[in-house]
Amino acid sequence: MIAGKVLFTMAYSKLLITGGTGFVGKHLQEELSRRGTRFVVFGSDRYDLTRIDQAQAVFRENADADAIIHMACVQAAADFPAKHTADQLHINGLIHLNVLESWRKYLPRARFIGIGSSCAYPAMSGAIREDRAMEGEIHGSVYSYAFTKRLLLTGIRAYNDQHKLDGSYLIPATMFGEYDDFDAHTAHVTGALIGRFVAAAMENRPTVEVWGDGTQVRDFLDVKDFVAALLYLLPLCNRDVVNIGPGRGISIRTLASMIQEASGFGGQVVYKPTSYVGVQDKFIDVTKLNTTYQYQVSGDHSAAIRRTVAWYREHYAELREKRKFPRGLSGNG
Repeated sequence: MIAGKVLFTMAYSKLLITGGTGFVGKHLQEELSRRGTRFVVFGSDRYDLTRIDQAQAVFRENADADAIIHMACVQAAADFPAKHTADQLHINGLIHLNVLESWRKYLPRARFIGIGSSCAYPAMSGAIREDRAMEGEIHGSVYSYAFTKRLLLTGIRAYNDQHKLDGSYLIPATMFGEYDDFDAHTAHVTGALIGRFVAAAMENRPTVEVWGDGTQVRDFLDVKDFVAALLYLLPLCNRDVVNIGPGRGISIRTLASMIQEASGFGGQVVYKPTSYVGVQDKFIDVTKLNTTYQYQVSGDHSAAIRRTVAWYREHYAELREKRKFPRGLSGNG
């Protein structure tokens, strides 16, 4: 990891980051600031990437950037993808296409890293390799959002091929950490469970409900580990697709137990076997990350869970009523 930091520092003097004001973006900003790296971030109130003129404006104004990290999109979990299928297709499609064209027009020499999602992989069990990124049917619960992530990958490949650009695509396991979404209506499983257990502990509730029987297996990734891996890979990737994660999953029951212990909740955990849980076992294969790039991510989440739970407990009063989309959909932050 030290070698990766040296490579990054030597290779890039300025980063343009889309989606840099959101959950992952805040952690990326902190790490770049710690390393003394110049970067530009913005929210949709300043530049709306669904508008080609505004997308081109921010790229034109930062034409001296030598790397682009593209994370901007409308995204949420739980039943949000099923309720906003058209919104996600329209908004994310515009964002990705406008960003790709602005890259070509104003920063063609900049390295481009697009951030994907493991939900765009086919709805199959077991470890999934990068060469399956465009294969198979997407799970029906996320088909629209996942399609736009496949669109992004297709776009990167198309601009690489026709315009001889240098774009890569990173696919992380499901992330968690400080600044995450903890609302059960929109959060991924780790954030949602942290939200439920902390609320129950803080408000002396008797039970916490967990969807499924707890045996389903998923892989998870500390957002700080993702940021470290992203910056390690940035100078190394060359038109590649790379999974980022621990390479193995854990059961939801194990995850819930870690969160329960960290939160101090002493009540009853109620599993709901009839609730929707998706594929029984699903995680991403990280052989390429480990062998080609000589990089490994820890699969021990206990310390990161404790850290995230402690952060949410500290900010519980201000965040307990916070919603991810308080003023409707917003795609750039």
